[in-house]
Amino acid sequence: MQKTLRKPENWQYFESLCKKLWGELWEIPHKIKKNGRLGQPQNGVDIYGIPKSENGYCGIQCKGKNDDYLNSKLTNLEIDEEIKKAKTFSPKLEVFIIATTQSKDIGIEQYVREKDIKNRENGSFEIILLCWEDIVDLIEENRETLNWYLGINNFRDKYDFEVVFQNGTNKISIKPKFLKSITKYKTIHPNLEVPKHMKIMIPKIPMMFESNEINRSWCSLKISLKNIGNVVLEDWYVKLKLNKARKISDDFNVSLLLNEQTKQMMYDNRTLWGYDDTKEFSYEPVNKEPLIQKSGRTFTIYFIPEFDQKTLKITWELLARDFDKTGLLEIELEPEFKEEINYIKIDKKLNSKEDKIEIKELIEDNE
Repeated sequence: MQKTLRKPENWQYFESLCKKLWGELWEIPHKIKKNGRLGQPQNGVDIYGIPKSENGYCGIQCKGKNDDYLNSKLTNLEIDEEIKKAKTFSPKLEVFIIATTQSKDIGIEQYVREKDIKNRENGSFEIILLCWEDIVDLIEENRETLNWYLGINNFRDKYDFEVVFQNGTNKISIKPKFLKSITKYKTIHPNLEVPKHMKIMIPKIPMMFESNEINRSWCSLKISLKNIGNVVLEDWYVKLKLNKARKISDDFNVSLLLNEQTKQMMYDNRTLWGYDDTKEFSYEPVNKEPLIQKSGRTFTIYFIPEFDQKTLKITWELLARDFDKTGLLEIELEPEFKEEINYIKIDKKLNSKEDKIEIKELIEDNE
């Protein structure tokens, strides 16, 4: 067995290692917690828990200090700042552990010992510093953590995530249906020698209402979200944004679309209202449930494309505690138009030359 294990490649991996190790040390593998989510103030504590047979909380501050990290060595000032922040953690800590990937250093270890004595004399928590060599000793003494660490892709957690359509790809074709309004004019004047029907065609006008039926130009697509890495995703959610379309709904309020009374309210006088003009969708797990490896979620989005639109792009973004990722979905649109014909009767005496010219021009332009 090699004495010194390879250090984690970044602080996120190191934080996960500390959670696993102290969960085993304290015999609380399912009760030890990471503090808050990415971007929130953590009061100097990354990981916390109450060790088995103890009554008070212990907190861990994880300081990644590999040579390729931003700051390669702990400083006295940094120690002071972390202790000060840890004193604001609630409830009060019994023990505060500073765990670092920095190699052992006699100067910083002495400084922490002196701070520990002074802190306890003032009635505050115990302070412990554990450098990388100390942590390696603990890992090797705790078989479950050691096996876990050796098995994660040569000491490396693999974070990965995908967003695809139901067909398993990031591209799909759909055929939205639109209603095209056509107005035809009929003359009922016997003196007018014109064709029986005069018509004006208004092309490419998508209407959102057809008799008492909802116009099928609104589209629904199932979106599949999957954790394809080997690490559990915590405090995660996904955002999607349309580049050119109108959001109607998603799984969280789709019942609005299925309610007949609401349909009449939304689709009144050929006008759709009530959609979210931000063009954004989001998926958040119920009760912030973690997404374990190889598992996924599916939800449906509802939207209306533009009638002359040929492609639609959806950008997506995953935000999680230790990982984020962005990607793109593409939709090919093949619109289908259904014609609605409206007849208007002309009942007008054409006594003036101007009237006849006006009608003739109308006929010539629209035959």
